[in-house]
Amino acid sequence: MTAASLFCFRHPARETYVRCGRCERPICTSCGLQGPVGLRCKDCGTPARDPLTSLAPAELGAGAAAAVGAGTIAGLVGLQIGFFFSICIGPIIGGLIGEAVMRATGYKRGLAMKALTIGGIVLGVLLAGLIQYTLLLRQMGGEFLPVDAYLASVVLGATVYIAAASVGAYARLR
Repeated sequence: MTAASLFCFRHPARETYVRCGRCERPICTSCGLQGPVGLRCKDCGTPARDPLTSLAPAELGAGAAAAVGAGTIAGLVGLQIGFFFSICIGPIIGGLIGEAVMRATGYKRGLAMKALTIGGIVLGVLLAGLIQYTLLLRQMGGEFLPVDAYLASVVLGATVYIAAASVGAYARLR
């Protein structure tokens, strides 16, 4: 040990000659992060907010509007195309919805974007089902259409479509 040697502020047993470029605390090589002008400690080198994954309120609103809007339009298509075509076309539609949400939010990434997009797909299918049910009531001239009969006719196709579109959206947002 020399007179000029320092010890890491996190690991007092480790001798070092390096200081943080911002706060000037001594750091060892395992505590240092490469910063723009040299090594920084983990407190100074970690950004407070990750600009690639955090959403501002305006971006969140634009992303939610794009997810629900595109999810509803695509949900109307998904409810019409049936079980087999949902498996084939659902991932493509989900990828397009993911792209629309990414463009609306400024190409953000992360878990919040995936949840926003998949939530928009699910909510869009629910809204599309409500729209389709209302249109069926109008076509029948106001006759009673049991909700359970309608749900039984669309639930399998809608579930498969949601799963396929979610896989496509997730793959697009990776």
